[in-house]
Amino acid sequence: MDEQLRVDHIKLCGRWSGMVALFRTVVGVSLVSGLLVMLLWSEQQVGVKTPAHIHFHAHARGIPEGGPNSQDAQDTAPDSSFQSLSVKFGAPRTVLSSHNITFLGNKTVEAGVTTSPGHHEATGQSSHVPAQASHAPDTTTSINGSKLVFTIDQSDPSPATPKIYVITPTYRRPEQVAELTRLAQTLMLVPNLHWLVVEDAVAPTRRVLSFLDTCSVPHTYLLGMASRRYKGANKPRGVSNRNAGLKWLKGHAKEGIIYFADDDNTYDYRIFQEIRETKQVSMFPVGLVTRLGVSSPIVSGGKIIGFYDGWIAGRKFPVDMAGFAVNVKFYLKKNAPLMPYNVGFEEDGFLKALKIKPEEIEPLADNCTKILVWHTRTVKSLPALKMPDSDKVTKTNLNYLKSQMVFQLPYGLS
Repeated sequence: MDEQLRVDHIKLCGRWSGMVALFRTVVGVSLVSGLLVMLLWSEQQVGVKTPAHIHFHAHARGIPEGGPNSQDAQDTAPDSSFQSLSVKFGAPRTVLSSHNITFLGNKTVEAGVTTSPGHHEATGQSSHVPAQASHAPDTTTSINGSKLVFTIDQSDPSPATPKIYVITPTYRRPEQVAELTRLAQTLMLVPNLHWLVVEDAVAPTRRVLSFLDTCSVPHTYLLGMASRRYKGANKPRGVSNRNAGLKWLKGHAKEGIIYFADDDNTYDYRIFQEIRETKQVSMFPVGLVTRLGVSSPIVSGGKIIGFYDGWIAGRKFPVDMAGFAVNVKFYLKKNAPLMPYNVGFEEDGFLKALKIKPEEIEPLADNCTKILVWHTRTVKSLPALKMPDSDKVTKTNLNYLKSQMVFQLPYGLS
């Protein structure tokens, strides 16, 4: 009897030991799975992708493996070095312009077209001083509080010289990636070009990083955030972005060509070959600007004698942001001025700071007889409504599409 009890006791203990071991295994697997899920979720939230190797048509290098550090929004206001240029300009949104053609020597021709001064503003919004870049693998660095996410560049310069630096401001909106994609398709055709993408964001955005992961254009991605100092009609759009790009160039370029290319414009690739010849400042026509249909220098005998634009407003250089280019050496020689925070007068203030005379400006595009840039505007799309958290979304391809869309923010957020 005692022997039978001992046998039963041993069997019972064996069963309990097996159950305890199984329980420990299940708990261990659950903990590991939970940690993996949390790590994947946190990475997705930050939106940082750091592949070990990315192969482009142009050799990629210099992607920091640590990703950018978070940045407090309090540090995103423009620094004092160009706050002094800020002017609150309460320009009306609709202006009756009686001086749409201006000639050097104060000769004018009346056209009487009702236009908006806002056509010279860029689509991107951002602030912040650019960060330091490195062409060697390194962690994210900063200068004056601004962040560089990463730099992609060519290992072997193209025979086409000098290099063109294209500064593009951008910001969160449903059309953002679509317009960056369209612009990138054009820039891919241009040799020896470096693209500065400056985004209005506190941290790297997953959608833009995902786009840049597949972009073969040599580029630098900078972060910035629009200053809260300006609101409504007094808010200069894209000025802080461009200033961030200009400061980056001041620290990283000794020669080349500067060109401001908004992401919603349309560019004939030949315009980049034209501006590569810029010795100081060059200008050329921009189509689809105001009711006049074009913004252009007026050229006679190979010299600029005036300007044709739908909004003159007393500006010395009434041109569109996409209608001029500047040589880097000339820009640095003129003490590298920044763009003023003055709505409608950004281009004029920047060009006047370069202290160049209109007759010294180089007319391109066959003496300004060809339109190779258009100020196109994509129809604004409303942010998408939130997808339901059902199996038809979470367990299908819709779950992947969610990360590529811009959704309506909860009430109270902007």
